[in-house]
Amino acid sequence: MNHKSSSVLTGGSLALSVLLIGLTFASSGCGPGLKTFPPSLKNTLFQPRFGFFIVNYPSPVSDSSVADFYSRLRYDDVVFERNDSGFAAHYQFSVSVFSDKGLTDLKYSKIFDRRIQVPSYAETNSITRFDTLGDRMTLEPGKYYIVLKLLDLNTGTTSAREFTHDFKNFLQDPVSISDVLLFHSPDTTGIPITAIKGREDTLLADFYVTTKDAPANIALRVVAKSVEVPTQIDTTLNLALSSRVVHYHVPIELASLEPGPYVLRVSVTRGKDKSSSEAYFSITRSEMPTLPAELNADVDPLIYIAPGNIVAQLKKGTFEQRKEKFVQFWLARAHGDSALAVAMREEFYKRVDYVNNRLRGGLESGWRSDQGRIYIIYGPPDQVDNHDQGFNSPAYQIWYYYNLHLEFVFVDEFGTGDYRLVQESQIG
Repeated sequence: MNHKSSSVLTGGSLALSVLLIGLTFASSGCGPGLKTFPPSLKNTLFQPRFGFFIVNYPSPVSDSSVADFYSRLRYDDVVFERNDSGFAAHYQFSVSVFSDKGLTDLKYSKIFDRRIQVPSYAETNSITRFDTLGDRMTLEPGKYYIVLKLLDLNTGTTSAREFTHDFKNFLQDPVSISDVLLFHSPDTTGIPITAIKGREDTLLADFYVTTKDAPANIALRVVAKSVEVPTQIDTTLNLALSSRVVHYHVPIELASLEPGPYVLRVSVTRGKDKSSSEAYFSITRSEMPTLPAELNADVDPLIYIAPGNIVAQLKKGTFEQRKEKFVQFWLARAHGDSALAVAMREEFYKRVDYVNNRLRGGLESGWRSDQGRIYIIYGPPDQVDNHDQGFNSPAYQIWYYYNLHLEFVFVDEFGTGDYRLVQESQIG
């Protein structure tokens, strides 16, 4: 049997997975063997999570390179303790930058001591509120080894990441472009964004273009494209640079783009020389369905997180009545938190859209497949092992959810791409 293993990055929210799992009813029609996990498990199973990225751009000093780094931690990803003022989280975040793989030549180091105080327990579970931090590093161009560590001081749990990053010498090439930052227009003061709620927004693409000499004529091309939806933006501007380093804010109109993930590629060309940089964003669902048929289609997959009689009730009545029941359904599952209700609904239907496009398995709708069901309930697996068809055995896949201590085995018995669930196991 041929075997190949590939890691899959978890694109869905782990906290939302826990919420969706916790809201799954035994009578919801999920099939045998599925288990539910209370939200409190996050305190014992999950390491604190954080997002982090670096943006590299030219330094006023020709032999240096500047990098701004940003980190943000969602409230739901740390543990809060009750105090006299409500609930408090306390964590430390450290950044260490080394010039060598052995991590001995330290070039930058900083420890952030962060405290979050909220008045209510509901806010401690928020997936829409973040604690953000950032700083600026100026280093010689070259490759650096970066170590990040987060310590939740309320529990003693830690998480860490190690990676490399190249600090570019922008002025050595005939033409060059820095990393690209995306902001909501006209705000460029906060942490850069990766997701857009609706299609009427405007993004600002923030970047630098450098040339070895000036003045210079360049062609600047901006492309926003997704492999999942058929809409895109493609614009070329002819510009004259009056200095060696020019800072740009290019507006990106989103009205023509459908919901989905996008790659924004900005490239600059000067004669035969070219440089490019990419950034990523996604447009999420922000509007309720506008047609009765669409609302009915959206209700059907809820069978995985709600009893069948509740789903049936959501399909009865006039469109306005069904729309109101649909809103109240999600609001109830968010315990009255409207922002959380929208976030949960968006995450749920993002998963539905994904499985309908990727995991049909010969069925009309991917959400009806076994793999679609598991993906909707638990989110993207942490790892997928693909086992090709052998001489005497069908192809099969193993999905691992390490934080949930679960694995699922799916078999493509008839070679049609319809992987059926044959085994669920506790791991670790």
